[in-house]
Amino acid sequence: MSDFIFRTVPTSVPVTPEMRAWQDAVRLGFGMSDGPDEAYDHWAVDVVADGYRLDAAYATPPALAPVAELEQPVATFASGAKTVNVGGGRLEPALFISEVTVRTTHRRRGLLKRLMLDALTRAKADGLALATLTASEGAIYGRFGFGISTEHRSVRLDTGPRLAWSREVEPRVVLTPAADSQAVREEVFARFHARTRGSHERPHFYAKSKTGVWEYDTDSAHRELRVAVHWDADGAPDGVLTYAVNESEQSVRVWDFVTAGAEAELALWQYLGSIDLVTGVVFRHLGPDSPLRWALADPRVLTTTGVEDYTWTRLLDVPGALQARGWDADGEARLEVIDPLGFAAGTWRVAASAGRAEVTRSTDAPLRVEARALGSLYFGLADARALAQAGQIHGPDDEVARLAALFRTDTAPYNLAAF
Repeated sequence: MSDFIFRTVPTSVPVTPEMRAWQDAVRLGFGMSDGPDEAYDHWAVDVVADGYRLDAAYATPPALAPVAELEQPVATFASGAKTVNVGGGRLEPALFISEVTVRTTHRRRGLLKRLMLDALTRAKADGLALATLTASEGAIYGRFGFGISTEHRSVRLDTGPRLAWSREVEPRVVLTPAADSQAVREEVFARFHARTRGSHERPHFYAKSKTGVWEYDTDSAHRELRVAVHWDADGAPDGVLTYAVNESEQSVRVWDFVTAGAEAELALWQYLGSIDLVTGVVFRHLGPDSPLRWALADPRVLTTTGVEDYTWTRLLDVPGALQARGWDADGEARLEVIDPLGFAAGTWRVAASAGRAEVTRSTDAPLRVEARALGSLYFGLADARALAQAGQIHGPDDEVARLAALFRTDTAPYNLAAF
């Protein structure tokens, strides 16, 4: 590592040259061009609001190498603490990891490992029991103990003549200007976040992205956005839908769809199905327990176009994370957590009752569970029996079944926050 300098980039508003160089490295890593000045200004505000730490590795080139090699990082890593819903209505702080890049010319030098280990070590020292991220590539993070913990399902709803509903709900949907929608969106998301296992707190950029003020993917305002709000019987907002119509394709793309209950979700889907001059609606994040398919007279008008991993989670403190978790099942299991990085390693007895768990050290255990498997079990996405079949859990079948029953959840995890 003597060929590299590791340092933390100070953050501020307005953006500094060092921050801009850091963000340029991120853009390079994700195949984006350098942005206009306005893009960096928006980003600086978001970074400061989120309290993110910007870490970087810089090359130390020979004397004749370009000065830019010192000014722009060859690896980037952002992190900060936000909350996740761990079940039972409990919000637990976790380390959120974002904007991880390593320049193509500097791979396989241990840069990501150094940045990751430093961040996880700090997080555990700060008392955080969990770390979470979204991955641009699926093969990277398992070796760091992260397991897939939520998924997203992409769908298309055919809104042509075959669309009919087996259940109509009272329409209490009102259109509102996108630019004026943030307050109600935050209110609805707070309700969603509090009730939904696996939900992650949203970063600050959502306030701009979903109101059309600024879209980072295009480095411009998004003036095509429309917003519909559903109001419950008591006059409180319980659903917010953000969408845009593609006239040339005669379709609607849903950019954001947050609800605090099934009534609001179905009402907003029925609103989408009634938009004129379009033949279909596409959405990337349909909830795993959505009632949509079951409310259609012809369920074949809804097509699943893809299911992909979304968030990846790893435990840093096994007793802390499992005792914070809300448990839907009672039971007991003993397991040895295999974690080459050491953060979660140990042998534990987990006893859950009435929604809470007691976690204590054990001298022996019939199960050996990889750290990444524990991350996939944590929110309830994976079944321990499937993980055992995949070679991530080892032990007798009856003990694996006991572990599967213990981590069972009444609802599937659902996340609507990218970061």
